[in-house]
Amino acid sequence: MAERSASKPEIASQKRVVKLAPAVGDWTNYRPPKVLVKKVKSGLYGFDRLSREELDRILVIHYRFIQEFLKRLKIDLAMGVEFYSCQVEQTTYLNFLRTLSGPVVQGKISIPNLYESVQLICELNLANSIINYSLGSRDIESSSRGLTEAENTVLSTTIIEYLPKFTAAFENVFANPGFTIASSPDITLDPSISASSTFVAFTAEISVNDNPPEKIHFGYPGSMLKALVKTYYEKEKQKPLNFNRLSAAVLGKIFIPVSAVLGKTWLSTSDLNMLETGDVVSLDLPINSAVNLALGSLLKLPAQPGIKNKKIAVRIAGFGEEEVQITPPALETGEEEKKPVPPPAPEELPEQELAPEELPAEEMIEEELTEEEIGEESFPEEEEEGLEEEFPEEELVEENPEEEQPEEKGFLDENFPEEELTEEDFEEFPEEEKKEE
Repeated sequence: MAERSASKPEIASQKRVVKLAPAVGDWTNYRPPKVLVKKVKSGLYGFDRLSREELDRILVIHYRFIQEFLKRLKIDLAMGVEFYSCQVEQTTYLNFLRTLSGPVVQGKISIPNLYESVQLICELNLANSIINYSLGSRDIESSSRGLTEAENTVLSTTIIEYLPKFTAAFENVFANPGFTIASSPDITLDPSISASSTFVAFTAEISVNDNPPEKIHFGYPGSMLKALVKTYYEKEKQKPLNFNRLSAAVLGKIFIPVSAVLGKTWLSTSDLNMLETGDVVSLDLPINSAVNLALGSLLKLPAQPGIKNKKIAVRIAGFGEEEVQITPPALETGEEEKKPVPPPAPEELPEQELAPEELPAEEMIEEELTEEEIGEESFPEEEEEGLEEEFPEEELVEENPEEEQPEEKGFLDENFPEEELTEEDFEEFPEEEKKEE
């Protein structure tokens, strides 16, 4: 049975390329070439690989450094430079060395507190141009020979002069590095870097004085660059936001996500299986502690939770990093919220004015109306005189005189008047009845 090869699988390469205006030329006729990508299985190898976001960040960092570097070369050395393109590629160290061709100058940038170094590889013609302009000369015929000791000193001194720009591109997460030249014109394998390990290279294509574009490379071992990017992100989070350079119209169109975290806790798998509707889960924060209000991914503020306009809201409690203690709000039940609010009193008088003790007893008695006063008030004297005139006593007597009033008659007198009754009528009744009558 044939034995399988113990070699590690090849890591698939990742590349980001940005072509600038000098490289594109007439953009209306630009047709980018089709690139054939070979798909290679990465397997379980390459845990030190960088993510796409980290690669994009590395591309931006080095792009800013190259811009500042070429600007200083143009001002200090009076060099005519053009920035053609830039790219970042993640591959293995051996595959990166295979892409290099022609005579080069190889150097190392040593960063304090890091045992690994940055590989700086510059094509020989570009290095000669920097040396000549640093000495006040101009370009001469190209040469493929290696640099002399004097030329190494001039090139090293010039590059060290501009390394603070390299540190500033990384937001000063490390101190000013040093630089030494390792070899020229041939490339040599660095024994401190494994040939199959992850290697990230940034490449800039530069033209000096209308010469053909030359390349300069910055190479990093994957583990080293990952540590630098992590430190860079931590430093970027602490950097305050500055919106003074933006106009009000631009600021009105920028929206920053805001999120508030009430707290967190941990539950075991058995607790998760036993969860039911209505269960209460306790969080790790006490009730008088502030919640974290995150503005984007950079700024965090302490806040107090609450309710406003029937929505969950938070109130900012401070802008410092110190811990803020917040008094918890009073608990309100649902029944109390449903109770209607009583209308305000018509007259809001203090209790002292409403107390009956201040009014003396005599005044209270005088204010009470008696029956006589009620009568007098309802019928004043003038009205009484008018009534007497309308209904005098004499007229009332004349209308109903006592003589004209008929006498009261009994039942028999009305039905049987005296004139109609005769003796013959009484004879019809027996004597006893007569007596009784």
